[in-house]
Order: sequence, then C-alpha cells, then structure tokens
Amino acid sequence: MAPAHILVAALASLTVLATGPAAPTPVTVEITKAASGHVDRGFAGFSYEKDRVGAGMFDAHDTDLVKLFRRLGPSVLRLGGNLGDQVNWNPAGKGGSDKEIAPADVTRLATFVRATGWKVIYGVNLKTNTPDNAAAEAEYAAHALGGSLIAFEIGNEPNVYTTESAYETAFDAYARAIRAKVPTAVFDGPGEADSTSWASTFAAHEKNNGLRLLSTHLYIGNKTTASIPGLLASNSSGRLPNNEAAMAKATTANGLPGWRITESNSYFHGGAPGVSNVQAAALWSLDYMHGIAANHGDGVNFHGGTSSQFPLAYSPIVFDGLTPTGVQGVYYGQLLWALAGAGSLRAATVSGAPNVTAWGIGDNAIVNNTGSSPIHVTVKLAATAHKAEEYVLTAPSLDSTAIAIAGATVGRNGQFTPKPRHATVHGGTVTLDLPAGSAALIVTH
Repeated sequence: MAPAHILVAALASLTVLATGPAAPTPVTVEITKAASGHVDRGFAGFSYEKDRVGAGMFDAHDTDLVKLFRRLGPSVLRLGGNLGDQVNWNPAGKGGSDKEIAPADVTRLATFVRATGWKVIYGVNLKTNTPDNAAAEAEYAAHALGGSLIAFEIGNEPNVYTTESAYETAFDAYARAIRAKVPTAVFDGPGEADSTSWASTFAAHEKNNGLRLLSTHLYIGNKTTASIPGLLASNSSGRLPNNEAAMAKATTANGLPGWRITESNSYFHGGAPGVSNVQAAALWSLDYMHGIAANHGDGVNFHGGTSSQFPLAYSPIVFDGLTPTGVQGVYYGQLLWALAGAGSLRAATVSGAPNVTAWGIGDNAIVNNTGSSPIHVTVKLAATAHKAEEYVLTAPSLDSTAIAIAGATVGRNGQFTPKPRHATVHGGTVTLDLPAGSAALIVTH
C-alpha cells in the first residue's frame, strides 16, 4: 500500500483533473441603439517633438515608417513638445539639423505626410521666437502642407512658464502676424500641461481670433509613480476623466467645433518600461480613447518617437535613432480602435464582472477585459447582424510585450496579417470567450 502522503497527492491531482480550469465568468453587454457621440477617422493619432522634423525623421523614403503610419491612418500628426519651444525657423538653413527648422525640412515633412495620408497640427515656437519669424515659418508650412494642415499650435504647455493673460497677449500677437501671411490660418490651444484651468476663459477670448480646436495635454502622472494597477484605474476616476469632462464643457459653452488632447500618453517624462510599453498599456489606451470620445472629443495624439530629454518607453512606434524597429503597447490599442472604423459612438451596459468595459462604434463593438479572470460574453448589438468576426487583442500577461491582434503582430514595416475568428451570431446577439487581460473587437456584417 502506498504511503499516506502519496495517496493525498494523488487525490489532489485527481481533483484538479476533475474540476479543470475555472469556468469563464458570464458577462452580459448591451450596446445602446442611440448614438452618444461620433468617432471619425483620425481619432487615434501621434505627437512628436518638433526637433524631429529637422532631424529628418519624417521622410517618404523611409517606407517602413510610412507603412506604420498608414496602418493606423489616415490620422493626425501633431508636432510640438518641449523642443517645439526650443527649435526655431531658419529660412536660410540647409536642413537636416535637429537644432532648427529649415525650408527643406518642411518640404520633406510635407512629402511624408502626403505619402501616409495623414494631416498635421503644426507647432511654432513661442518661448524663444518672434511673431514675424513665426509668421514666416507658418507661411512656408501652409504652402508646403496645403490641405494636410489642420491648425497651427502656438507654443507648448505655456502654463509651465507664463500666466494665462500673458499667454493670450502673445497668442494674439502671433496669430495676428500669422494670419497676415496666411489669411486662412486657424489655431488650436491653449495646450496646457495636465490642466484645463485656462480652457474656458481662453476659448471665450480667442474663439473669434482663429481658434478652432480647444486643446490640452494629459498624462496620468510622473513615471516615478507608474504601476499597472494605477494605469488601469486611471480611466475611472481622477485626472483623466475630470479633464475630459472639463474640455467638453468649455468647448460646448463657447460654441467651438471641437476639442482634442494633442499630446498624451501614460506617464510623463517618457513612461516606464514594464508598464507603458506592455499589454496593460494597450488595454488602457482603449478605455482612454473611449473616455475622450464619450466626452465628444475629436481624438488624442499619443506622444512618441525619440527625444534628447529622456528615453520614451511609451512610444507607440519604437525607434533606433531615426529608424523604426517595431511597435509596442499603445500602438496595438490604436490599431484595434482603428479597425473598428468610424461611426456613431454607442454606450453600453455591462453586468456580471468588474473590470470589464464595452462600447459600440457604428455597428461594431469593443469589449475590454482588464480583469484577472476569463469571461464568457454575450453581446446584445445595436443592430441585427448576419455574421461577425472577432479580433482579439491578447498577450500572455498584462506585463508582456508579446502582443497580438487576431493572432498577428505588426512588423517593423507595418506588415499585419490577422486571422479573425468567426463569432457565434444569433440575430442581434454575439457570444465569445475572452481571456483575462485582453480585449475584443466585434466586426459585424
């Protein structure tokens, strides 16, 4: 007869085999038929430091970068950042220097933008510049970019170095000088750092002075405070939702066409490896974009690229110098969002498990499971569907960089060959199983 401890171990093993892994938690999602907003193409964009223009990052001959942009596009590229208030226009410059912006640099940028199909929010230096020099740059940029130009941005995060009244005085002088050279010029602003305290007053004062897009910059906090639990919790309370609501209120109260977060990502000062570049960041970005859309925002520009200030661990596209080497974290959230297409934003009610969110875009739906348990989801769609496909955003764990959508990763040249699964559809209902720490896009037909 076997020793007692061996029998106990054997019985324990049989119990595990009998019970198997825990069954997925049943979750019900109901997408409302009524629209609560609208999502346009161009919602999920990029932000880069302005010195990257002179450095030559945006070059149509860099076919890998063109394809990585086109994979998400057409969308919006914002150029500015801290270095946007340091590099200046030099009309006599030869180009190719990250210390200034020359005509050849802007011409190269314009060619890149046309190759990608993207549009541009173009920042001009305020902190170390003059209105006349800014106007000369704006005139050249407007001519080179043509219909690809959305707006000019005057200065970067001026609340860091000046007062609201002083900024408005400077904004007026720069806007007046620019519009003397470019009569059709329009602007975004004020682009505060992690604040909306100026938004309503600035909108009221500048809405008749060419302001078309109210803007702010928003991060969760400093990278020294970064954690995956903090990242995932940031969309439900605190700085992000509070500022989104404030931007919506200021935009509506002043009759402006829209608002946008023109620079953002997880944690400022470059983000944190293991938090800002992993699966958790991809899932975080989905809920973040939904919060902006639910507050009638036009979109968000996720900051990235390279920087002389500090490593950008959160960059959606990873670079070695100026060379793109792949994508990570937030890029996959942007891609799943882009695959959902454009259309009416539809709210959803979710029951059965915490840490599950959902919404509709057009007749499609996104379900985001940031929890630690798998779920079995029944989704009541906004409209009847004959068939549907699932694009599941997965990784081995929340802190993993091995991210895929529908079984496919994005290559350094933008190659992406997903194999979505056919979903079980019964009229207006779709059912699917979703692993822990994953999200699914349901595309209906």
